[in-house]
Amino acid sequence: MKGVLSRYRLRNTLVAAGLALVGVLLVLLYVSGYRNHVLRGAALVPVFVAARDIPQGTTGADVAGGGYLERQSVLRRNVVAGAISKTDQIGAFAASTTIVAGEQITVRQFQPVAQQGVLAGISGNQRAMTVPGDPNQLLSGTVKDGDRVDVLVNFRYGINPPAGGANAGSLSRVVARIIIRNLLVLRAPSTSSGGSITVALTDTQSQKLLFAVKNGAWWLVLRPIARPADSPESIETIENLLSDGLGPKALQQLTGGYGAGSISSG
Repeated sequence: MKGVLSRYRLRNTLVAAGLALVGVLLVLLYVSGYRNHVLRGAALVPVFVAARDIPQGTTGADVAGGGYLERQSVLRRNVVAGAISKTDQIGAFAASTTIVAGEQITVRQFQPVAQQGVLAGISGNQRAMTVPGDPNQLLSGTVKDGDRVDVLVNFRYGINPPAGGANAGSLSRVVARIIIRNLLVLRAPSTSSGGSITVALTDTQSQKLLFAVKNGAWWLVLRPIARPADSPESIETIENLLSDGLGPKALQQLTGGYGAGSISSG
């Protein structure tokens, strides 16, 4: 009986030892695999990220050469699928959507320029609007597809003071200002002699542009590609055009002692 118990205990001991050994081996294999996975994921690799917002429709060539890209090193496990390693990977493409500053640049964010077309450049509340004009207004020969422009207008308007006031009657005035900024050029004028230009703008902006075209003088102003910035909103009138920067004495000479408020558009 004792011999049977001894063999039974020995068998259980060997089985337990074998299971423990298998468990140790499995743990070692898991730890080794996990360590290798961590080491691979912890390796730093170079990627390109957007140094600033990249507008939809911007060509890959402009992205590469316009100060839009910044090279950074990130953990391999944090590399986004399709991330580019060379700028020539997007050279023949254009941004299919706006790329936000800090995003990794991937080939999935671009599409062939040939597939852009007008409709590929607008979405949501954006519209495509074609505007005719002369070469100077349209920047013919200077602006090209994918550029950005502002709309500068010059309006004549009237002011009707309250009846019985000191300045009774309509006052004719003239003002110049930028009314719309940062419009994407979808189709530049085909020749340097003018014609028309097609721009992407919101439905509300299209109302402003139509009003300007039909009721005032207007010009397109070309924006830079590298780090564009906007000055504070302002207007230009005959008063501040003539009096800007003048001291009290020069202003008195200009207005005959009546002050800047006495200047009119004539």
